[in-house]
Amino acid sequence: MNKNNNGCQHCCNEKFNCTGVRPFRAIDIDCIQPNSQPTVEGTLAFGSFYDPSGNPVLISPATPPVPGQKIVFTTPGPSLNVSPAPFPNNTTDLQVAVGGIYEVNMNISVELLNLTSDLIETEVRFGLFINDTVVVNESNFLSLNDLNMVGGAESVVTLRMANTIGNTIQLRLNKDDRLSIRVILATTQAFYRYPSLVVTKIAD
Repeated sequence: MNKNNNGCQHCCNEKFNCTGVRPFRAIDIDCIQPNSQPTVEGTLAFGSFYDPSGNPVLISPATPPVPGQKIVFTTPGPSLNVSPAPFPNNTTDLQVAVGGIYEVNMNISVELLNLTSDLIETEVRFGLFINDTVVVNESNFLSLNDLNMVGGAESVVTLRMANTIGNTIQLRLNKDDRLSIRVILATTQAFYRYPSLVVTKIAD
């Protein structure tokens, strides 16, 4: 039997003590190694925002470079180190508590109304914003309704198109960054419903 540097006793056979009997005794407190706690940067982080109500929300017209309205959510999902931002952004932004590489998934259902006699299409385009100021260009996603018929007033038809659009990107975020979906461009007669924003940390 010998002793290691911290005074713990060991035999040549780790399973038995020196008498050949398997020991069943409390471990000496000096032999307990300190727990290896993960660093803040090594912790999990995930969170999500939804609006399951299905209530249509009118999108106000917007023209770049001035961004339009933020998408509003009603229901937070499961979360750890990602949560709704403080007021007044508590229904629009998710805030991360730790930095790292994140995957961001965005989905939204849109409805576009258009008259076949309209001279311009009905369009809406969304994007991800960081802290209200930085738009993530690769995050854009859009829907377009551009169906026109040739004829007089008697041929005017109202066209309604509904679909679900979205995008998934990866990006580095810093501690306390806030994420929101905003309208980049919108014409008249555009609506949205069932939005979702899911943020998941995938690496330090």
